[in-house]
Amino acid sequence: MPKVSVIMPAYNAASYLEESVNSLLSQSYKDWELLIIDDCSKDRTLDVAKNIAKKDKRIRVIPKEKNSGSADTRNQGIELASGEYIAFLDADDLWESNFLDKMIPFMEENKSSFSFSSYRIIDENGFEFCEPFLVEQKSFSYRNLLHYNRVGLLTAIYHIPTVGKKYFDPSLKSLRDDYALWLDILRDGRVAFANSEILARYRVRRGAATSNKKKVMIAHFKMLRNRENLNIFYALLLTIIHGLLGLRKYRIKS
Repeated sequence: MPKVSVIMPAYNAASYLEESVNSLLSQSYKDWELLIIDDCSKDRTLDVAKNIAKKDKRIRVIPKEKNSGSADTRNQGIELASGEYIAFLDADDLWESNFLDKMIPFMEENKSSFSFSSYRIIDENGFEFCEPFLVEQKSFSYRNLLHYNRVGLLTAIYHIPTVGKKYFDPSLKSLRDDYALWLDILRDGRVAFANSEILARYRVRRGAATSNKKKVMIAHFKMLRNRENLNIFYALLLTIIHGLLGLRKYRIKS
């Protein structure tokens, strides 16, 4: 099976890093490399990462000299990646042990250059407090995704030989930079294939940049207006739709 390069940006994630890496170490799929890029953490993240790397030669730790945000940090990992596929696992998120074993054959079977899956939503303590985010539609075009972003970063994988190395936009300051990347991949007519299986766990942490809904909505509008060149009314309409549908994402479990 082809090699997968897993990009893991890390900033003040000492409390979660080992658990996240263990979710990769437990994969039944073994042909991968992990690039942990520390964005000048102020806690013990870098020390924890270095200790973890001593245990497995597939793990590399790259300390940055200057804090520059998650987009630039992920880009450094992408530049160094040597795998056929690029996958993303943040330092506080988790993959199920069969994530790669399900996703890579799924992509190979569908001849997919870009894929993603359904996932669970957990809190800082690992408690699943929301209903899972389910992706029921099998494929998505650029226009499909333009109307609502269904791609969870922790489940996204793209194929370098067909897509090339695609990078995040640091000018978006880690707000909607992942969404902009997915649109970049699909803009020239490619189709994203979605695996409906729940294969990962997304951790919602207090104080995360995406928790400021107003800030996210403004960033979303600007991204659609400036990068996708939509007219002001269409960009505003899609931003409102994203906001309303986004409320459904965090449906508290009864």
